[in-house]
Amino acid sequence: MFIESVIVSGRDLPDAAVYFTKGANVVQGGSDTGKSYIVQCIKFALGSSRPPKPIEVSKGYTTVRVKFDNDDGSAFIIERTLAENSKATLIDEKGRISVLSTKHSANNKATLSSQFLDKLGLDGKLLLLGAASLRSGAFSLRDLEKIFLIDESRIVAEYSPLGTGQVMEKTKENSMLKLLLTGKDDAAVKSAKKDLESKGVLKHKVTAVEEIISKFYPGDDATQFLQLQKLNSFNHQVTGRLEQAEADLKSAFQSSNGLFEQKALHTTELEVVEIKIAEDKGLLGRFGMLGKKYESDRQRLLGIEQAAVLLDASDSILCPTCGNHFDSESCIANVVDIKKGVSFELNRISKNIEELAEAQGSLSIAIERNASSALTIKAAITALEKQLASELEDSVQKVSDLKELASSIRHDLSALDQREADKAKLSDELKRLGTLLLEEQAGYTAESFEDAVKPLVTEIQSILKRWGFPNYLPVEFDFKARDITIGGSARGNFGKGYRAVAFSAFVLGLMNLLRLSGRHPGFVVLDSPLTTYKEGDDLPGEEGDEITGDLIYGFYRDIAESFRDSQIIIFENKEPDPSVIPLLNYQHFTKNRNNGRYGFFSLRD
Repeated sequence: MFIESVIVSGRDLPDAAVYFTKGANVVQGGSDTGKSYIVQCIKFALGSSRPPKPIEVSKGYTTVRVKFDNDDGSAFIIERTLAENSKATLIDEKGRISVLSTKHSANNKATLSSQFLDKLGLDGKLLLLGAASLRSGAFSLRDLEKIFLIDESRIVAEYSPLGTGQVMEKTKENSMLKLLLTGKDDAAVKSAKKDLESKGVLKHKVTAVEEIISKFYPGDDATQFLQLQKLNSFNHQVTGRLEQAEADLKSAFQSSNGLFEQKALHTTELEVVEIKIAEDKGLLGRFGMLGKKYESDRQRLLGIEQAAVLLDASDSILCPTCGNHFDSESCIANVVDIKKGVSFELNRISKNIEELAEAQGSLSIAIERNASSALTIKAAITALEKQLASELEDSVQKVSDLKELASSIRHDLSALDQREADKAKLSDELKRLGTLLLEEQAGYTAESFEDAVKPLVTEIQSILKRWGFPNYLPVEFDFKARDITIGGSARGNFGKGYRAVAFSAFVLGLMNLLRLSGRHPGFVVLDSPLTTYKEGDDLPGEEGDEITGDLIYGFYRDIAESFRDSQIIIFENKEPDPSVIPLLNYQHFTKNRNNGRYGFFSLRD
């Protein structure tokens, strides 16, 4: 991957643009020509929250577009509005647009950081942030940017090229270098932290179980065992007494068989009598209904008889309607026959009524007699029951009392057994938790990557040799400082010029090594790697000694010849040797409106 162009645009303004190629690119010019502004534009396009610091000639420009070419020939563009925390627009080679957040999130893939890191196989990786606290954090584009986008403040810094000089970043910087060199992150720290947190949970559980045992199960085990023994002994005694009482009750029942037989006989007799009483009462009720029918028939016949008398006297009676005599000749009924028939029926019904009354009387007498017999039988049964109760009551009550006592003892035994079982479970759980607490905390030890650093040191040493860096042997890596030592001296102990040159060698050596595994974008941006360097810069232990050789020439020459398959973009005040310029994609900002290109932005009239 390499940067093809950086373009800043604004309404009614000419685009400010700079174009790059693969290999060595040098933008050379004096101060205030916009070189650092371009670096800030690249940084902003890659997700920085702050846009480039505004300068007088940038007024009115609102958008930055950075185009990247992939190694497979495809390309994509990142575009952002020049406003703080603005979102990024990603435009792929097919013109598809994605709006991405510039803030990295482990749970959100729609971020610029995630999209960029995914191309390098580094998305979703975890860095160790604290060895003691087992803190971890997601590896982000902001972390990776430290090794390929170097501004003028960091390039001369005394702290590690992998960080920003923060005291707490030591662990993170080592974790990051290990990830880049080996491809292995520190994701395992999550499991270790979970285990550490579980220890705290275990302690809380132990305390809780101890409190439960103390509150709900006071007393020692010996006392509770003695209580259980006494209760079991008492239960054995009660069980024996109950068995004897039940045997006595059975014997009492057997000796009272005669009384039970008499009671059963009387009970049967009572049932027969009560059935007879019910039947007679039912028949008496039906006789009453028949009597009412006979009386109704009698009243009807009496009415007919009265009508016959009236018909017989009809010749002397006037019609109540017309006032004339009835015409007896037209009546075909024989009054005498009617009278005889009515009289016969009245006699028959009267006889039936008399016979019915006699039957009702007989039934009433029978009902009274049977009711009296039922009372006598009931009295006999009551007497037998009293006799049985007097003979069996004590035995029955004794059995009942002993059964209730045995049930109560069994309940207490069950409750005590359950209590002991529950306490035993809690005690076992307390032992288990105690065992877990005594187990040694596994912790987390970051995997060593000393062997993986050796090729990096070799690569940096080779670069310094080609550049003509004085007294460069040996080059070693200081894990404590997360930086290199050169000739036995820490890089941070050199003067600014040598620190910047050595910083450049570090990131370029790292790029060469990481490109083999695909874990590097393939370009490095260096802002002012040589500006602070001058012949005679102090080396450690050689204050005042003049440096021999042309380090600047060696630097530019090697950049032009040794990095053709990657991309190096250098923004610098110092002009390369004229013999090297043809080997570079060289752009010169003159800061002179009448000579060449003034700067990144065109001067306005």
